[in-house]
Amino acid sequence: MSKINLSRLIPRKKSMIAIAVAAAVLLIYLLIRGCSGSSDVVYRYEKLTKGDVVKTVSVTGSLDVLNSYRVMSKINGVVNRVFVDFNQVVARGQILATVDSTEIDQEMSRVLAQLERARLDLAGARADIETKKDLYRENLISRKDLEQAELNYKKIAAQYRQFQVEYEIAMRNKSYTRISSPASGTIISMEIRPMDVVSVNKALFVIVEDMRKMYLTINVDESDIGKIARGQRVTFTVSAFPGSVFEGKIDQVRLNPIAQQGLVVYQAIVICENSEMKLKPGMTATATVVVDKKEGVMRVHNEAFIVSPVEVSGDLNRQFVWKKRGGVADSIPVKKVGVKTGLVGDAFTEVSSEKLKVGDEILVRIEKKFKL
Repeated sequence: MSKINLSRLIPRKKSMIAIAVAAAVLLIYLLIRGCSGSSDVVYRYEKLTKGDVVKTVSVTGSLDVLNSYRVMSKINGVVNRVFVDFNQVVARGQILATVDSTEIDQEMSRVLAQLERARLDLAGARADIETKKDLYRENLISRKDLEQAELNYKKIAAQYRQFQVEYEIAMRNKSYTRISSPASGTIISMEIRPMDVVSVNKALFVIVEDMRKMYLTINVDESDIGKIARGQRVTFTVSAFPGSVFEGKIDQVRLNPIAQQGLVVYQAIVICENSEMKLKPGMTATATVVVDKKEGVMRVHNEAFIVSPVEVSGDLNRQFVWKKRGGVADSIPVKKVGVKTGLVGDAFTEVSSEKLKVGDEILVRIEKKFKL
């Protein structure tokens, strides 16, 4: 077994310690230098462009079908049969369900019986008049007896007409035992099953005439309602289809205020297409209303009215921007240029100035980069 030479290991160990100490000193130096290091100012520019300036209002709302019919029960009774189901397409006049009504059946029997009695009484009264006329011509009865027979006939005839009206009412009520569709469309709601007890005005079905047309009810804050008008374009999204953007136009602005959680809102109705049948009644939507728009105007980013290379408070009412100096070496590489502002949009502001042209670089942001 060979012996380890310690005299060779000691110098190597000392050199490793020296390297570690040097690395530690360098790290401390860099940290100190970094904390007290200087920084470079970087100016960010955006070119003056010609395009659209758009101002919008963000709102929320819910969707519903445009043309729908609520089918109500017109009688009291018990559901006998239901012939349709959810989402079924039905035709105008199609029978949807039938209802049994003991009350209507009893009324029909009563009216038929009294109408038949009245018919027989009327026939007897008519025959009595003819007999009385023959007797009167033979001077076997007085004129008063003939007039009495005619009066009795008129009384029975009036009663017969009344019974006919009651019969027509009973027949109409009988027809209500067969519930039919008021229009062609799709059944989107049903509140009826066999053996259900129904009463007058109970909602049984909801039928949509055309699912390709819908409306969106949007809630507009009172501070924005003055900007909303009929004909404005609206875009919106629904959570079920996050990648799809739907469009519509405002058809109506309602003036009645609605209190919601201590706030006042107004409602507007947006008519929208649903050709792909993606939208469903009751869906909630996040919408954007284009309340103002200027097309093909000279514009700058709104940031240009906030940033400043000197101590000047920035706001969108400021009537100047900072334009990049061309090839000028200066501590501040921009110069102030007065502008006349027009429409202030969501991202851009309309501007005009004799000292600016499309393509000029305008200061929009100042960044600081620290260096060691």
